[in-house]
Amino acid sequence: MALSLYQKPKFEQSDGSFTNTRFVIGIAAGKGGVGKSTVAVNLALALQLQGYQVGILDADLYGPSIRKMLPENDIPTEREKNRLQPALCNGIKTISISYFRKKEHAATIRAPIANQLITYFINNVDWGELDFLFIDFPPGTGDIQLTLAQKGHLTGAVMITTPQEVALLDVRKAIELFKQVNIPILGIIENMSYFEEGEKKHYLFGQGGGRLLSTENHCPLFGQIPIHPFLGLCADQGQSIFAEEKSPPTLIEIFKEIASQIAKSVEGEDKKNLGIFELIWEKSNTVFSIEWNDHLSQNFSLCDVQRNCPCANCVDENTGKRIAPATIHEDVRAIVIRNVGRYGIQIQFTSGCSKGIYHFDYLRFLKEKKLC
Repeated sequence: MALSLYQKPKFEQSDGSFTNTRFVIGIAAGKGGVGKSTVAVNLALALQLQGYQVGILDADLYGPSIRKMLPENDIPTEREKNRLQPALCNGIKTISISYFRKKEHAATIRAPIANQLITYFINNVDWGELDFLFIDFPPGTGDIQLTLAQKGHLTGAVMITTPQEVALLDVRKAIELFKQVNIPILGIIENMSYFEEGEKKHYLFGQGGGRLLSTENHCPLFGQIPIHPFLGLCADQGQSIFAEEKSPPTLIEIFKEIASQIAKSVEGEDKKNLGIFELIWEKSNTVFSIEWNDHLSQNFSLCDVQRNCPCANCVDENTGKRIAPATIHEDVRAIVIRNVGRYGIQIQFTSGCSKGIYHFDYLRFLKEKKLC
């Protein structure tokens, strides 16, 4: 997000430790059981073979599996106060909750603690210089996913599905989440597409699901990965399909081709901010401005913005009515304006309010309705 400030308020980019990471890509599905982690690991290995520096953040706190698939050469270490050096697994940097609890222990973690853990991984892992960081998203569209969207600096998301309609139902919901937070869908990967018996293909879960999703969302179908016992065997044993002599050549080529397509889809785009198009700066002590991607520039009164704050402290959750907007003074100021992911800003006001997240679409709505 381009920015030009005069003095106050202070503008803060989201916290994070991805300063030297070119592309942060979410690998997501919205549901479990579609082979998302297996795909993430093999894409990482394929990109590494192509000369890229790659890392994986396993964000599935309740069912982490990356450590099983990528046995570590070096476990995570505390390099300095509150800074973690990630594990190194076949040259791929990795972090996962599984490094910090016993293998047989269930992760009985409430959402606030889960969010704190994810935020810690985002802010405190020293990834060094990476070309690609894959974030292996957990199933669902809840708190962890929103935290990753707000703080994870995502370049885009790659959606994993299987062909059948029951899988598409959840993947569509996950796609909708990414759209709501302005994260581009880079493409679709259809896993478990078919089983090969000789030259004959058996479509055990139906056909066309991945193609349908790519058409609906105007994005490429990166590839179709077959059901193959060797793929599952390598995952269970923590072996790379690219290093095993018995690996099926067609399987290797499929992953290499998909990895190449993903790299091409983002290569050269890192300096274009990939859709983060709003220019925000301070207009005066009581006004800030946004210049949108359609070159429309709009001024926003901080007083009016706070009077339309969407947070629970400012809106009665039962009635939907605003709580005493008349008590907000005309001279209210902003102490800090910080971006929230790719889709909005959060303002810390001198009045004490600091919880509201203003989606860019919401700010334009306020302007259109002359509420701001």
